[in-house]
This record gives sequence, C-alpha cells and structure tokens, in this order.
Amino acid sequence: MNNKELFRKYGITTVKTLFQFLQKRVEYGWIDQSGQKHHGINDPYSYQLQTPEELLKNRCGICWDITEVSRSFFEEMTAYVIETYYLFYDDGEGCPCHTILIFYNNNKVYWFEPMFQDLNCYYSGIHPYNNFEELKEDFIKIFLKFSWLQNTIPRNYNPQNLKLYQYQKPTKHINGFEMRNHINNSKLIKEKSRNDD
Repeated sequence: MNNKELFRKYGITTVKTLFQFLQKRVEYGWIDQSGQKHHGINDPYSYQLQTPEELLKNRCGICWDITEVSRSFFEEMTAYVIETYYLFYDDGEGCPCHTILIFYNNNKVYWFEPMFQDLNCYYSGIHPYNNFEELKEDFIKIFLKFSWLQNTIPRNYNPQNLKLYQYQKPTKHINGFEMRNHINNSKLIKEKSRNDD
C-alpha cells in the first residue's frame, strides 16, 4: 500500500483531517526497536523513528514521528511547499527539543502544530504568519514558555544554547542518536540577538 492509499484508509485526505487525527487520536510516547510502546522521555539507544504506516497504526509518537508522518502527508497529498525545523536547548543532558513542519500558502506561512496541548500553554493549531521570521520568533517564544512550565529549561537559560535547524527527511527506523546526528549535519538557522520576555 502506498502512502496515498494509507492516508485514505485512515480518512486523512485534507490538512484539517490530518491535524484532527494527530491531535485527537495519537498519544504522546515512543516506540522502541522491538515495537514496545513507552511514555515519557525517550531512550536514545532504543528509540526508533517510525514510518507513517507505523505511526498511524500505533497511534503513539513523539514530535519527530509526528513531523515525519506530516511530511509524508504534505508531500503525497498536497502541493504546498514545506520545511521542517528542530529547536532544542543544548544543556548537555536531556536537551529539551521540539520539531515542527511549516507550509506556505497564499503568501502566508503556517505552523502546523498538533501537539503543545498542555492546559497552561495550549498552542495546538494551524497558525498563520506573514513571514518565516514571525513564525520563528513565535516558535521560540512558545517553546520556551512550554519548557519553563515543565521545568525542562531554567528561566535564566543561556540563549547561546538554544539552536534551530532546518532539516530534510531522515532515514526511517533510526535511533535518537542517529536522529540528532542527522539534524546536527543540517542547516543551522542563525539567530539574531534578542531579549526574551
């Protein structure tokens, strides 16, 4: 079964139905190399990046998995230009992070975000912006707010440790270390110096 048939099988035929499926029917968690489901922070040794078919069947994934099923949908089912981004705080420990897909339509750029559903920082949605710079600033702001609420990044964080990469499609079934290596060899987006709220 090709990916177009796969998405149709699950009733995912529009950007809206993809968003609804990922937001309401996929739980946050990760799948290990033996196919077992886990919740919480992934173990980079045993984590395995899922294929779109696996994610839709397992209905469990982290942002890396969600972004890749979204990439597949947008490539197979739409004509939109897309880009994927990885934002992380390099603390030398857990390295809090988030990946997103953005798409361009009618002179706007959209942040496709089926996650970020915390009651204190709800930002799930398909958010329009006038340009990438606006989107980027909002992405960083929301990521920091979400991270502060979850105590994964200190309020007095070092801005030099915050890194944003644009990355291309990774190989399926790679582990967490391989995924980070793939991203580290991608395009680093240079950040202007700025003051945070």
